[in-house]
Amino acid sequence: MKEVEDQEQGRKLLTAVERILADTDSLVALSKQELGKAREKKLPSEDAVRDAAALEVVRHFSNRSAISGGLAALPGLVPGAGTVVAALGGTLADMCMMLKFEVEMALVLSHLYGYDITRDEERQLAFLLASVSTYDAKRERNTVMDLAETQGIAFWKYAPREASKMLVSVMTKIALLSVSKGLLRALPLVGIAVGSSMNKVLTNRVGERCMRELKKRRELSPPESAETSDSVVDAHVRKSG
Repeated sequence: MKEVEDQEQGRKLLTAVERILADTDSLVALSKQELGKAREKKLPSEDAVRDAAALEVVRHFSNRSAISGGLAALPGLVPGAGTVVAALGGTLADMCMMLKFEVEMALVLSHLYGYDITRDEERQLAFLLASVSTYDAKRERNTVMDLAETQGIAFWKYAPREASKMLVSVMTKIALLSVSKGLLRALPLVGIAVGSSMNKVLTNRVGERCMRELKKRRELSPPESAETSDSVVDAHVRKSG
């Protein structure tokens, strides 16, 4: 019974995040914007251009995650009920917002590395990558590699049904972990500072892990658009040089 209740909490968190995600067009636009800025730096290769753009994407979303972390702790300034909200509701609300930014970040990074995020399977993989990376960052371990080793299947080769089941499982663990570690945020003022700085650090870690995994994926299985996007970047690099 406890396990069923826990999974339901994970599903609620997943549904809440899905409902507040930015639309795909705006995420693609952000990817193109950062890529354009990176091209202006006259970097030596298309890999360097892509990585520079990716780092700016991570910075963009980690800053927004930091802001949401501080705002989620504000109820702690209100005695009584406000403290309870900060310790429980506030913590889950903060996690929902942080996951929103991290999933959006994973989607933008996926587009940067050449994958079509208008496809449902790519969106689900980006969602799973962000969620697993978030859990990893909190637990300081590499679940992505553990999954590949224990299940004998590459993370990027998950079938939609497998990815969906794994996503619910990871979101359940994140929800439980967030509630168990949310008491510090109920402390007035301290909670605001902790929430803001912790979110920024965690989102940065998630972004770095997403970049590493997407680079590995690109090496193992280049996206169909890779050849076209690479040639476009090369053209810009040569023109700048």
